[in-house]
Amino acid sequence: MRLVFAAHEHEEYGLVRDRLLTAVLARSRRLGREVDPVLVGAALDYKIGVDGRLGRWTRRHVADALAVWFPRTVAVADNEWAEIPHALHGLFALLAEQDHLDGGSAPVQELHDQVADSTPALYDAMADERNYDLGKFWNVQMMRHDVDKADVLAVQRFLEQATRGELDIDRDALAAVTREETRRREQPDDTPPTPGPVLLPSAATLVESASASSALERLRAFTYWIRAGRRLTRDGRLHLADALALAEALGLDHFYRDTARTSDDLPDVALLVSWARQARLVRVVNRRLVPVKGSGPLLHRPIEFFRRAFDALARLGDHFGGTDVFGAPSLFSMSLGEAFPVLWYDLYQAGGGPVPIEHFYRVVRDTVNGQFGCVVDDLAGDVEQRLWRRDVTALLDAMELLGAVELEESTDHDHLAALAGRDDPDPTVVSLTPIGIWVCNQLLLEQGVHAPLVGEYSDEDVEYVCVRMSGCRPEIAEAELAAWVAARDPRTAAHELTRFLRRTDDPGHRGLVVAALARTGEGGHEVTRRLEEHAARRSRRAPDAAPPIPEPRVAVVRS
Repeated sequence: MRLVFAAHEHEEYGLVRDRLLTAVLARSRRLGREVDPVLVGAALDYKIGVDGRLGRWTRRHVADALAVWFPRTVAVADNEWAEIPHALHGLFALLAEQDHLDGGSAPVQELHDQVADSTPALYDAMADERNYDLGKFWNVQMMRHDVDKADVLAVQRFLEQATRGELDIDRDALAAVTREETRRREQPDDTPPTPGPVLLPSAATLVESASASSALERLRAFTYWIRAGRRLTRDGRLHLADALALAEALGLDHFYRDTARTSDDLPDVALLVSWARQARLVRVVNRRLVPVKGSGPLLHRPIEFFRRAFDALARLGDHFGGTDVFGAPSLFSMSLGEAFPVLWYDLYQAGGGPVPIEHFYRVVRDTVNGQFGCVVDDLAGDVEQRLWRRDVTALLDAMELLGAVELEESTDHDHLAALAGRDDPDPTVVSLTPIGIWVCNQLLLEQGVHAPLVGEYSDEDVEYVCVRMSGCRPEIAEAELAAWVAARDPRTAAHELTRFLRRTDDPGHRGLVVAALARTGEGGHEVTRRLEEHAARRSRRAPDAAPPIPEPRVAVVRS
């Protein structure tokens, strides 16, 4: 049974919630003192909202649930308040009996003691209607006035009477609740989710990757080509002759040279000039493009050069896609500054990828929808849609040229078609390279976002580690579990892993744990062998049944 859930795993949590409620209710009936399953479910809902860890309860959690959360959100008749602590006692007793409390929980007796200690605070808070949220406030009023909430007409009559002031309702309390509800609703929730851990490359790998960057090679060559300066046209462009000479020197724009009338008709050259300006490698002085003297040493420091070029990507505006047939920038180019960080952050959150490019088309579309306050798809024609997708592709091509991402093709046409909402999805998938992961990690740290590295979860419960590893690259998940094993002695690691194997029915988690067990010594290999012996018989078991796991006899292997 799963006991740890990510924020988006609502369906998975719902199934486990029902199983726990059934188990708590069966236990209470067996002991002759039934609990209210609604209140047990409310306690589980509180915990899933706090941290998603149903098996981790501390005294602080108990105190917060009883003194704050239940009074604010759970409507209970005045004569049934005592059922709330009773429900928590029943839940904690079951979790302890089933060995579901993890290592970070308080001992079960301390949890029971805290329930008793916090019960007076629960009663005081329940008695003060100013502690309620708006939904609970009206639920309690309907309870007191014997209104059947399933009867729509009865509820409507009640609300009309309340509005006319015909019912005995504490108006001061209602005003306080409404003010608090407004404050909560207006309070921004801008805290981004913490990304998963990553493996950072070594300094030698960073230098090697940056030195191999095609974009940096072009930018360096362009800066040398400028030499003492190049005159610009009145509208700030390179003269066509200079642009053609640059294209010839760097081997760019082969298909555009013969038809180019201005330097903007050479897209690679136009991008290179804009990129160098935004990276502060060159600048305009008296209508001449000249090198920035202070940036000269940067050209020979690959890692710093890479970072400067990556940062400049967000400031390139519509130079990725140029203009459409009417001479106007496409819709995406107008919101590049907002879209670029969203793209690399999504890649980083996915553990580096791979992520379908169709996902980025959707992300950019949603960004523009939010900016314009309407569904832009309803306004944009087919030409604009093609330009939009072109610009996303051009941005990712520039990131590939820099060496920050890799572009490949997926064969999962059905998944891509469903994601794109069209029969001809782009098959491209995008992954961050090691140096791409490094630069994104640096940006997050500079923004004050916690960006964990592999090994930072080594003190956590093993199920929490497995949940956090969901969606990560296999090598990251394996490295994180290896760090988890290395952080404790082999006997303790094997015991915790085996304990989790006895409970979990998640195939992905079982695979990670079995691999981790092999690192704990002889006992881990014994468990792995027994699991393989049982694998052939699992198909005849119930879907959620797990094979019996022996307690490992650990032979400590020391280097």
